[in-house]
Amino acid sequence: MKNRTRTIALLLAVLMLCAPLFSCSESKTNTEEEPKSTPTAGTDTPAPGAEETEPEESETMFMPDALPELNFQDETCRIFCWESWDTSEFFVEEDTGEIVDTAVFYRNLAVEERLGVKLEWDQRPRNSAAYGSDLKNAVQQQNASADNTYDAVACYGMRVASCATDGMLKNLHETTYIDLTKPWYYESAVKAGTLHKGYTYFIAGDISYNALARMSGVFFNTGMIANFQLEDPYELVLEGTWTIDKMHEMIKDTYADLDGDGKRSDADRYGIMIASDQCNTLYYGTGSHFIDFDEDGNPMISADVSSERTMSILEKYVSLFDEEAAYKNQKVDVTNNFDEGRILFYVYPLGHVAEDSLRESDIDYGFIPQPKVEASEEKYHASVTNAISLFAIPLVVSSEEKSSALIECLSSEGYRRVTPIVFEQAYKVKYNYDDSARQTKIFDMIRENALFDLGKIFCDELFGGFSNGVIATNIWEGNTNFASKLKGFQRVWQKGLEKLTKKLDFVD
Repeated sequence: MKNRTRTIALLLAVLMLCAPLFSCSESKTNTEEEPKSTPTAGTDTPAPGAEETEPEESETMFMPDALPELNFQDETCRIFCWESWDTSEFFVEEDTGEIVDTAVFYRNLAVEERLGVKLEWDQRPRNSAAYGSDLKNAVQQQNASADNTYDAVACYGMRVASCATDGMLKNLHETTYIDLTKPWYYESAVKAGTLHKGYTYFIAGDISYNALARMSGVFFNTGMIANFQLEDPYELVLEGTWTIDKMHEMIKDTYADLDGDGKRSDADRYGIMIASDQCNTLYYGTGSHFIDFDEDGNPMISADVSSERTMSILEKYVSLFDEEAAYKNQKVDVTNNFDEGRILFYVYPLGHVAEDSLRESDIDYGFIPQPKVEASEEKYHASVTNAISLFAIPLVVSSEEKSSALIECLSSEGYRRVTPIVFEQAYKVKYNYDDSARQTKIFDMIRENALFDLGKIFCDELFGGFSNGVIATNIWEGNTNFASKLKGFQRVWQKGLEKLTKKLDFVD
């Protein structure tokens, strides 16, 4: 992408992004001890046409970052990135007027102004970046030749993970400006990027809205909820009673043979629909892990994998998808069944709200987390899909200070400017307004409890794909014999961990 002309003028509309945004940082756990407003660092600029004067300080509940005043003398910050499914995730060439595009555009301008840099995004085609070796070749060449082409990389998660295990990325704990305790870095993502205690190699969070867009939850058709006189899904979530069993109960008797062909078909009405790739999110969506860490910070197979709770999850979902009203759609990423009003519950990532098929649909919808296993459990969770973007810094860069300032500034500005706008796009109301109180709470719940797992991110690199799909395959195929196969799987997984330990010798 060519360098965009930077400007100090931001749209007045963007100033509304200074609405309150809370997160699961330390600041949130003690909100009663926090000041009710704090100055936002580097977020206010004059409206178009205004004189170039020092912006007035405003007050906001957004947490400011701790970056000092920096000026890298108009140096170029070049970022390797992939063509993700969220098309304006990293940059837009111009302000298109689309709500998220506008937020991303001015986020990048603010970063350029604050750091005194020019952003240049080297975007690679999806297939070569997501499934090929483009990223690894680029980082490997940079580290070997010190050509300093890239200041940071942002790519399909599994490719970044592969670079991490090969010792090609910088430990983010050893950088000057990145503070992984800040709310714009998702705690679960930081944990998943930590291959050994004190060594974190990649992150995700508010640095790109892809971290929200790829969180899988449940869309629901509000008209069908009313027509079938079902309980309000928002209230079920807020009461803590939204469970797999409750979902199962609600889909009963919702099937209808709409095309009158006497058989279940794509044109019929169903209580729930899921595609095969989204089955991968169901296990993690219950808060279950594949990899945990021992007391020394070393990765280990989680006790969740062989627990009775996991067997219960499997049995509950197999039973649910055995219902006549459940539709397992072989067509991955084909959403028209829901968008045309024939599906009550649709398991799919939040990013669907940006797609034309839903935006142009006549249906009213809501979005909630995937259900808990039992109502007594404390939290809901949101599993990210495989198409998550992870950010990292190559081992050899021209300036560690510039690279780390870039990551921190992109993240904190995204936290204040872009994340609340993703909420507005998803729920069609302003963040934290009186008429959006329920949606705000649920959005925060989803964001705060996003679940990243080392076993999922490294499933191809270390575990032969088994960690990502073995439970999902059983759900899709309607099998409940996971326990009998577990012993054989665990041997494969243990070899993967041994491979990781061997590769991590470089950190000692």
